[in-house]
Amino acid sequence: MKNSVELIDIISFIKNSIMFLLTKLLIIILISLLGGLIGFYIAHISKPTYISKYSFILNENEGSSGFNLSSLAGIAGIAGIGGNTNVNEDKLLYIANSRQLIGNTLLEKVVINDKPELLVNHFIDIYKLSSIFQSDTSLNSFTYFKHNLLDSLSYQENKVLDLIIKRIVDDKLLTIDTKKKTGIVIQSAGIIAIDFKSINEKFAKLFVESLFKNLSEYYTTKSIHRQLKNYQLIKFRADSIRTLLYEKESYGAGIFDRNLKVIRMQGRVDVERTKRDVEMLSLMYAEVLKNLEIAKFALDNQTPFFQTVDKPTLPLEKKKLSRLISAIIGSVITSILLSIYLITKNLKTIINSN
Repeated sequence: MKNSVELIDIISFIKNSIMFLLTKLLIIILISLLGGLIGFYIAHISKPTYISKYSFILNENEGSSGFNLSSLAGIAGIAGIGGNTNVNEDKLLYIANSRQLIGNTLLEKVVINDKPELLVNHFIDIYKLSSIFQSDTSLNSFTYFKHNLLDSLSYQENKVLDLIIKRIVDDKLLTIDTKKKTGIVIQSAGIIAIDFKSINEKFAKLFVESLFKNLSEYYTTKSIHRQLKNYQLIKFRADSIRTLLYEKESYGAGIFDRNLKVIRMQGRVDVERTKRDVEMLSLMYAEVLKNLEIAKFALDNQTPFFQTVDKPTLPLEKKKLSRLISAIIGSVITSILLSIYLITKNLKTIINSN
């Protein structure tokens, strides 16, 4: 019985509220039109967002060469060459989203308006961040970045860089993802896509291009670090042995010239010793050259190859708030809020009168 009474009261309240709103229909329509005009104006003055897209394929050695490089390296006495280095998308995506990479990209010097400028300083101008810095006592004297290396940044520059990176992440201006192949089992297509949004078209294009360049250089350098170190070590040994071999050959030629047509045992001994040293060094040099070729092959084989699929070109894709949709949303929201306000006010009047 109690539940049925409560239900009747609710239905009665709804009917009364609808009847009351109908008496205020003209006011609601006028205010909702005003809300629509406000929504239309906001969409009209809002700046468009430009989307810069860069996609690429990363090819790495998968250990499927026609012969066993590790076995060759073992025969040659070289450690740490070969092995399987499949594409690690998680590692790549983590590096691409890291402070190290985004920071280095923002500190990249590019030509903007016919003059060299740091991307990060251009970002400050585009988004008018100077006013935000003034509200922070530790940054009220900060204007622009003066250093272009992460390790050289001052306290203020580090703090501002963190604020900018946080804004890029929180506002989802930068998106890096891998394309997936559809089917029974979703798997990677091996294509990585970088999207960056900005209210400045030129900045969006320059940022994505710089990010890709820094990502490919950093990832490549870290991926071949061990192979490069092996190659440089063997090359240093090859150069040292070659220098010593040339010196011994020149020394032997000098001894031979001085003892030509002279019968002297000491001279013969020196010639024989030098000849033996030259032969030994020649064998060593031939062996180290073989090792050097294997190390060079390993270095080339393990070097990741970034192949561009699509890169941004002007004009970029542009997105802007629809004036019609904004007007409709503004009108609907205004009418709902006004209706709630009028019903609440009418309910208070009824309660007070009772």
